Amino acid sequence: MDHRILIAAAVGLVVIAFGGFYFALSKRSHEFAAPPVQATAQRPGAPDQAAKSGAAKSGAIKNGAAKSGAVQGSTAPARKVTAADIEAEIARSGHAELQALLKEHFADDYKDLIAIAVRRRNEGISDEVFGQELFERFQDIMRSKLKYAAAASTSMIDDLAANEVNLFHALGTEGANSCLRVLGKDTTPASTPLPDDIRRLMRLGTLYRFRAIVDGTPKFKPVEPLAADEIKAFEGSLARDGLTFEEVRSGAFLNKEGTEPGKPCLMVEKLYRAVARLAEGPRRKVYAGLFFLGRGQ
Repeated sequence: MDHRILIAAAVGLVVIAFGGFYFALSKRSHEFAAPPVQATAQRPGAPDQAAKSGAAKSGAIKNGAAKSGAVQGSTAPARKVTAADIEAEIARSGHAELQALLKEHFADDYKDLIAIAVRRRNEGISDEVFGQELFERFQDIMRSKLKYAAAASTSMIDDLAANEVNLFHALGTEGANSCLRVLGKDTTPASTPLPDDIRRLMRLGTLYRFRAIVDGTPKFKPVEPLAADEIKAFEGSLARDGLTFEEVRSGAFLNKEGTEPGKPCLMVEKLYRAVARLAEGPRRKVYAGLFFLGRGQ
């Protein structure tokens, strides 16, 4: 079999489904602050005059209220949310670093994101829906650019890989009930929010991918397939964890140690650790397939 086809089968069809994108969207999974509280507009003029005018017209204001200057009348319409409001909201959400990166390096995408967010906020969507949609738009921006991250520095790719190891370990343990949702293999609504630590690791994973895109874009070139000796080394590292190349290629490794909640994510952690043991050349190639290639290509 051609080595290019072999590596595509191994990491392009199975692992890429969850290597670059996170699918869990549960309550508070992407917390955002509520829109600014809208102040009630007060009619111009002295308070006593407004009170007396209202009393004369309706006869419903009692003497005590009139003397205290109580204001009667309808409130002004709520102020429209602006781009500045949305930018401040994102900055408070935990995505401030990603926001700064997008604004600097992907100005057009960022401008479109803010414009859509302003429109959706003014349509009255909830905090939960707003957070979900914004996170999805971050990933939409990433989708067409992700392949360039394969040319990022080895240290950047290794930082991302270390974060993914921690993320999938957490999903296999404290976040076991959300494991299959993050893998995109369970579409039922979540009944509980993701733990804070997992949401933090997911935010970091998205940030690290964008950093890698920025770093890799100027020097991008197609990723070479694994050579025969590199495949052999990969097979040897997998064997140390009781895995085979075929199990990874088919996806069977996900359920190899049982079907209990969280087990598939622990198997992903095990796969990532097996890759981490490889020499730099094959390690970069396999990580490219796991994290960057196959999306928007």
